[in-house]
Amino acid sequence: MDIQFEIGDPSRPRGHALLYFRVDTEPDHVYGTYIVTLPITADLTKYVPPFLAAHLGSGDTGPLANFAAFAMPPMSELVEGGYDRLVQLANLRNDDLVYGGSMFSYDLPRMMEAVAGAVQEYSDAWNEAAGATGAAATSVPADDAAIALGAPGQSSGTSDPDESDTGGLGVNEVLWSFMSEGDRLAEMGRLLGRLRFAQEGNDAAAIADIIAEMTALGRHLPDEFSIDTLVSNAGDTGPVAAQLAQLYLDRCYRLSSGDTEQVRRIEEAIRNLERRGR
Repeated sequence: MDIQFEIGDPSRPRGHALLYFRVDTEPDHVYGTYIVTLPITADLTKYVPPFLAAHLGSGDTGPLANFAAFAMPPMSELVEGGYDRLVQLANLRNDDLVYGGSMFSYDLPRMMEAVAGAVQEYSDAWNEAAGATGAAATSVPADDAAIALGAPGQSSGTSDPDESDTGGLGVNEVLWSFMSEGDRLAEMGRLLGRLRFAQEGNDAAAIADIIAEMTALGRHLPDEFSIDTLVSNAGDTGPVAAQLAQLYLDRCYRLSSGDTEQVRRIEEAIRNLERRGR
């Protein structure tokens, strides 16, 4: 198969891509998955019991030997929001957007085979580009190496501001994009609990990391949830702010479930607390 890059450069793949397929009988739908190429090849047979390792691969053979790229989920799934949502996600996360072709949604073996073929083709393109980049890098003068490689405090002049915003959140961003709204809110609640624990221990580094994670997760939730206000209150260690953060989270849950009466009551409680805090 020949994958088509709709966002990104096929001669310089980014190493992570949204892959999608269309179905002739469902013109308004797209089916997608996410490809990741690993910068370090791993032999996963080292991490399974010996009696399984012989069946799963040894040396250069088997599905777990020289594991270097994968798709998650392993078969393309219906994408809520369709093609426009994929474009939005690719631009937000700085991913490649790759088209795998057209097929029948009920032909599950064929869909899995198509995903596996696309992963292999994308991985080959990435490895080829990485090899070319490595060869070019050897000719960079030593004095310029730090700048070319983007050392801290240095600028190569080609960095993408969106990349610096995500920091170490790349894996979480992938997971959040496939979560339901309810699961994202549950994750926000878990982060809020972690933040309070870090605040009690005066762990400034952990506090900053968790707030950054909450902010990033908020980009995957509707604007009406007021996640920025929730995070702002969560970062404040005052007693009123802590109550407000919890109320804003409760409001998110009620908005998600469509419980407008409870939303009204929570918003009234928020207004009362905000007046007390002034």
